[in-house]
Amino acid sequence: MPKLEIEKDKFKSQIKKDEIIKKILSKKVKILICIVIVAAVTLLLMKLQTSSVKAGINCTVLSKGNIMNCINVSGVVKSSASSNVYSTLDNKIIEVRVKVGDKVKAGDILAVLDAGDLEKDIEQAQATTTANEANAKMELNATKKEYENTQYLYNNNLNAEIKNAEESVGSAKLNFEDKEKIYKYNEMLLQYGEISEQELKQKKIDFENAKSEYDKAVVVLENAKVKALQELDTAKNNYEKAQTNYNNNSERIALEKQQRNLEKCQIKATIDGTVTSVNAVVGNPGSGNLFKIEDLDNIEINASIKEIDRAGIKVGQKAEIKTDSTGDTLIYGEVVSISPTANTSEISATTEKSQLTNANTGAGFEAKIKISEPNESIYVGMSTRANIILSERSDIYTISYDSIVENDDGKSLYIAEKSDENEYIVKELPINTGLESDSNVEISGEGISDGTIIIDDPSTCKVGDKIQISGR
Repeated sequence: MPKLEIEKDKFKSQIKKDEIIKKILSKKVKILICIVIVAAVTLLLMKLQTSSVKAGINCTVLSKGNIMNCINVSGVVKSSASSNVYSTLDNKIIEVRVKVGDKVKAGDILAVLDAGDLEKDIEQAQATTTANEANAKMELNATKKEYENTQYLYNNNLNAEIKNAEESVGSAKLNFEDKEKIYKYNEMLLQYGEISEQELKQKKIDFENAKSEYDKAVVVLENAKVKALQELDTAKNNYEKAQTNYNNNSERIALEKQQRNLEKCQIKATIDGTVTSVNAVVGNPGSGNLFKIEDLDNIEINASIKEIDRAGIKVGQKAEIKTDSTGDTLIYGEVVSISPTANTSEISATTEKSQLTNANTGAGFEAKIKISEPNESIYVGMSTRANIILSERSDIYTISYDSIVENDDGKSLYIAEKSDENEYIVKELPINTGLESDSNVEISGEGISDGTIIIDDPSTCKVGDKIQISGR
């Protein structure tokens, strides 16, 4: 075979080999491309599946607690009892026995006023009053006896003048009647001529004289009776006058007033407490407000209640109190009184801003909240914040208002139920609500128990979503 033909055959053979190699390489490239495409699709599907899980959802794990319905008020710390000790006497102060901060008991002497002249006046008035009272008593006894004697004589017809006058009347009456009979008898004798006219005339004169004596005796008797009655009235008047004089306590009252003023020269504490103000100065007149005493062991809060809240607050309700000095420490108290009328004036300068802010809600009512236990960090004059508890329940489940879903079927919650290791499924749980506070509400219903995971903001997901909980 010619050499040229041999070379041609080799060249053709090489071309076939190259074609075969190209075909093999082309097939492997296609397979590799398919593998890459499959891997990419798989990764894409995994990514799409992963992206459907919502991450960072805030939740709350349910557990039992308590809930309170409160009214928030502001107020000022006051002592439960305070007293301004003052004097109306101008006597000079000669001694001051206490200073600010001293604790005193009711009746303790705080200061002493000069009582020298007053003591002398009292001594003289005492002697005069005692003597006058003794004289008045003697006069009363004498006039009483005189009145009783005169009354007895009058009522029992034992008055001597009356008795003598009555005897005279009786005697004159007998003589008058006797002379009258003789005269009439002689008139009859004159008709029969037994006596003369002159004799009859004499009998008539005797009769008329007897009648005149009788009339005079009657007048004397009436005068005696009038005189006796006047004597009785005089005795009675004297007795009543003596009674009035004896019962006149003006001198004794004046003396007692001086004695009280003497006692007032010792300025005494009116209540138990702590001296918080001293205005008394030795050498100054004693009149005016000298001391202030406050019971700092029993303090209370004078709080301002809005008109809109007045109906809900009652005496006996508990309160939780905070101040700037005590921070988050809760101080407990109780409402002990509520003013029956609105107080349009400020309770204190510290509550002015609060009252002006709340002006549109109506006038304020003053309530007193007694602090249950002493607290060394609370001082009179401090401003406070208090929650007056209207109602309270414990050992219940509560959640935030924001966690509740409301629709036509009622109220429900979105809860997270675990599906995989780090994933949860959103489900809806119907609930009933109860007592409410400013931020939380009591819940109950089937399926609610300790450990139930409540989604805080149901707007961040929907029922059926897969979620990852923040912090888990």
